[in-house]
Amino acid sequence: MLNVPRWASVLGIYALLATLFGVVAVLDIHHQQTIAQEFLDAGIATTADGVDVDVRYGKGGSSIDTVEVTFVVAAQRHLATLSNSLGDPEGNSEGRHPPAAGTRYAPPLRILYKPDDPSQVMAIVDAEDFAADTGIPSGVSGLVAIGGTTSVAIAGAWLAYSRLRSAGGRRDHG
Repeated sequence: MLNVPRWASVLGIYALLATLFGVVAVLDIHHQQTIAQEFLDAGIATTADGVDVDVRYGKGGSSIDTVEVTFVVAAQRHLATLSNSLGDPEGNSEGRHPPAAGTRYAPPLRILYKPDDPSQVMAIVDAEDFAADTGIPSGVSGLVAIGGTTSVAIAGAWLAYSRLRSAGGRRDHG
């Protein structure tokens, strides 16, 4: 059994968790960008005549949980929930209600829907913002870089320590 100092094990676990968290965040950012670009490339623009936001309050404060829109396509009314909406409540009160005038989702709201499935909808302002946001936040980059480097360094130290102990043990028995 490898006898590694406890602090190195704990540091290694935290470094791996930081790296995993950072990688998941990078993948999520990339996924949001891809979805936004798909809506911009293939979505059909229209205007939602009805909008309701559902603002929830949690530990970190209030945020928009969902945005529901109603719009007409080929003389048929559709009700859909926006994909990838931003969570900033912009002063909207808690609960489900129409957004305050002058806020991001206030009607008339320009939206994009998928022609093969009008239930898939994204606000044009969100699609443009997500698609244009090609950078990775420095905090996320830092988690991946520092966590990854620390994980590799600790793994290397464990391997070197293990080989030294193995080499020392062979000399004693041979």
